Amino acid sequence: MNHILSGPRTTIQVERDVCYGEAAIGHGTNKPGLRALAMDVYLPPGAAPAARRPALVLSHGGAYHRGAKERDEFEQDGSHNTPVHEYCERFAARGYVCFSVGYRLTQELAPAQPAPIKRNRQELHRGRIDFVRDLLGLPAASPEELLHGVEGAWADVANAFRFIHANAARWGIDPDRIAMGGFSAGGFASAYAAFALGVPAAAIVCLSSGMDSEDADYYVHGGRGQPPVLLFSGEHDLPSIPGRVAALASCAARAGLGVRRYLVPGKPHFYDREAPIVLQQSTMPGGEACTTVEAAIEQFLAEALTPAQVDADRLEAFAQAWTRHDIDALMSFMADDCVFHASAGPDASGTRYIGRDAVRAGFVKAWTDFPDAQWTRARHFVQGARGVSEWTFVGTRASDGQRVEVDGCDLFTFQGDKIRVKDSWRKMRTPGG
Repeated sequence: MNHILSGPRTTIQVERDVCYGEAAIGHGTNKPGLRALAMDVYLPPGAAPAARRPALVLSHGGAYHRGAKERDEFEQDGSHNTPVHEYCERFAARGYVCFSVGYRLTQELAPAQPAPIKRNRQELHRGRIDFVRDLLGLPAASPEELLHGVEGAWADVANAFRFIHANAARWGIDPDRIAMGGFSAGGFASAYAAFALGVPAAAIVCLSSGMDSEDADYYVHGGRGQPPVLLFSGEHDLPSIPGRVAALASCAARAGLGVRRYLVPGKPHFYDREAPIVLQQSTMPGGEACTTVEAAIEQFLAEALTPAQVDADRLEAFAQAWTRHDIDALMSFMADDCVFHASAGPDASGTRYIGRDAVRAGFVKAWTDFPDAQWTRARHFVQGARGVSEWTFVGTRASDGQRVEVDGCDLFTFQGDKIRVKDSWRKMRTPGG
């Protein structure tokens, strides 16, 4: 069913109750079954299948027990949150295709997921959940029931994203420019969908949400394809929120992902889009200029979802700068918050260099170790925001005079016309191999 929403600036179209799948409910009862999972789609003016617009996938809050895709506004101490559907309306007016996702609530009794998602099965932040269950007149729930409910919601949100990504052409979406996020439970579900369940989101927006510290440590790693994150928490937020916001922010920063984290002064768990903010942590320049929650979301998405403008010719120019040992030229290709994963080092990703100064030093080290280093027979491939360069490295090691020849490649992630991540790989030569 379609609806038209008109406002002072524009008119958007809403597709209601689009089914993105089915999920099991009634686990442990004598009436188990399936129910349809639905979302609402907010289309910007003039949306066309060939438009390749950015998209924003949002999920509602409600302690995994209340709220819905068209209703999740709550109040505490005179402060209320802007509901997800309103963010969808406002960002659709800016040109984003927006989705408000519904998911199973805990009291619907989802079964266990095929594989556990939450690492620490004994740790449950159930204070707010128990409060909401009491408000709804529900009996106390077992830890197992709550775990199943929480992980079921995470899986539903991940499946909604996968459905949107697979059907991007239907709504004129660029599949490389789909962000996801939400408020409270919906924000947690989005973070877990991206980092634990691996959906290819281009950016994450967490309003009073993050990840448990053990989960963030385990799932947030490297920088290959994992998205930048924007996080908010109220100054007087729920006791369990600030630590989990900080956990995701710190792990993302350590992994070389773009991070902006804001405090909402004077506010509890619920705050609206016009609430003033203070920047607490950032690996992305420019975030201190934002003064409200909505302004910070707008700037973050504009930066994170900038269309890639790098082609094979640009990668060839980058490769030629390597062969010339031209560090200034090389750095002109790199984004301000760039990351370089060297082909060798102590981490799973090799040695990780984060930020322009560190990346510059890491690049220079290549021809300090091999003064005559050359990258020959280069070939390049670009697809959207990702790219690959294949090459053969030839050089003489300064430490022992040994000649080295080895094949390798670079995996790139682009941001606009810049390289955000350069991830180097080489074949490993072995004696007699």
